[in-house]
Amino acid sequence: MEELIKKSQNGNKEAFTELMLLFKNDLYKIAKIRLKNDDDVYDVIQETMIVAFKSIKKLKQVQSFKSWIITILISQSNLFYRKKSKENIIFLEEMENNKNIIYPNSNLENIEITLDFDFICKNLKYEEKMIIILYYMEKFTDKEIGEILHLKENTVKTKRTRAKQEIRNILEKGRKIYG
Repeated sequence: MEELIKKSQNGNKEAFTELMLLFKNDLYKIAKIRLKNDDDVYDVIQETMIVAFKSIKKLKQVQSFKSWIITILISQSNLFYRKKSKENIIFLEEMENNKNIIYPNSNLENIEITLDFDFICKNLKYEEKMIIILYYMEKFTDKEIGEILHLKENTVKTKRTRAKQEIRNILEKGRKIYG
């Protein structure tokens, strides 16, 4: 991967494309936290790739590429979300997309788990969702998450602990209601 990054920094478009293909699923999952419409997610990923390609020469530490690209993605997702929320228009396609949740590369056995996870995450604040996803799914450390989200490491730990407690509370309520 380091070789792909170095080639990309030298302007090799094919190497950059290959690099983005390695991270496409991670980028999709993270963008999907903020944006529910798949078309919006893909637009943001495309914008992220453009910004990253233009500025990859500025990347100083090759080993921090993943956190660097995720930081760009989060920034682009937030920009898009703010722009979209100002419009206050709900398109018919968005209503259809939200009616049936579709996940790429998923099989029927994982759909129930994924839907449960999404249901639980809907009850968390955006920042808490990001911390949970980055920590447990993407395996970033608290320090790395802090760098990505521009938070102190201890703040990340505190928010992760609170989010885990909120998840426990949601699960406990579900057990009481559904047995």
